[in-house]
Amino acid sequence: MREEDKPFICYRHGRWSMKIVPRNGEGWRAMGLWALALLLLTSGFTAIVVSDPESTFVGWFTAGFLILAGIWSVAMIRWMLARSEVIDLDEMRQLKRDRDRSRKRIS
Repeated sequence: MREEDKPFICYRHGRWSMKIVPRNGEGWRAMGLWALALLLLTSGFTAIVVSDPESTFVGWFTAGFLILAGIWSVAMIRWMLARSEVIDLDEMRQLKRDRDRSRKRIS
């Protein structure tokens, strides 16, 4: 996939910090489908817990929901990152500093 065709942009700053945003309509649709999957997961969990709130299994259902939500979030991040143009902001800042230093030397 060419960089121009990718539906997301990932802004990295630091080793672990990043922000993934949709770039075009395809990105917004994909993000909507991921959100729909989380909505279905949450609705299912809510329906199960509300049907029998005094069940001894509510704790297990909650733990299961949290595990599934964690798996969902990791899968979404990895999927979107693979379809993202990655922009390293630290690298961009360093290039700007170098360019500013070279301009000061010339002046």
